[in-house]
Amino acid sequence: MENTTRFPHLRKVDIFNGLDASFKTDFINKCRIVSYNRPTVIYKQGQPASGVMILAHGYVDVTYLGDSGMEMFVIRLRPGTAISEMEVISELPCLGTCKTSPNAIFLACPREQLDLALQQPAYLKNMITSYYKRLSYVNWSKYLAQFGTVEERLRGYLYVLSEQTHTIRDTQSYLANMIGCSRQTINKELRVLRDEGLISQIGSEIVVLDREHLMV
Repeated sequence: MENTTRFPHLRKVDIFNGLDASFKTDFINKCRIVSYNRPTVIYKQGQPASGVMILAHGYVDVTYLGDSGMEMFVIRLRPGTAISEMEVISELPCLGTCKTSPNAIFLACPREQLDLALQQPAYLKNMITSYYKRLSYVNWSKYLAQFGTVEERLRGYLYVLSEQTHTIRDTQSYLANMIGCSRQTINKELRVLRDEGLISQIGSEIVVLDREHLMV
């Protein structure tokens, strides 16, 4: 089965905006499918990137490890995102660590296909637009981390984490590390959001009931 048949949604992702249909089909079908059943580190901060991969299913969490040994959540990447283009093109080491969700699926892009894509003005524009959006998100998250209350930070990250699915399976310890507070504080703030009817909890899972009002 060709990749375009298995993952028809990839024809419509942002990185391929404005490109000829035949080019998109050829690009996607020449990629190699890579699957991870369990959460797996696919790129490690400070190490060379093995190649460009396009996320077809699942998500990828990007984290940054500081000199003190503390790890900071940077962004959660959604399907359709091309990962490590800048590192591969610049031949510089990875700026962060990328860890997959369970059952994540990628298309590994051959270098010759990337070189062909880089000759397309539309692809270059899409790539720069993608990094512009990521930088905009990073600016927002840094502002929130510096000036936002714990409640505001939790609401913001729940909003981000629920972009693809309203069921969040990340543990309270993970959220506490992401936000920079104790697990007990997270538990207290989640109780407030439950009382407001914005979320529900089923065991360890958080279900976002009213995503838009998380940011109000």
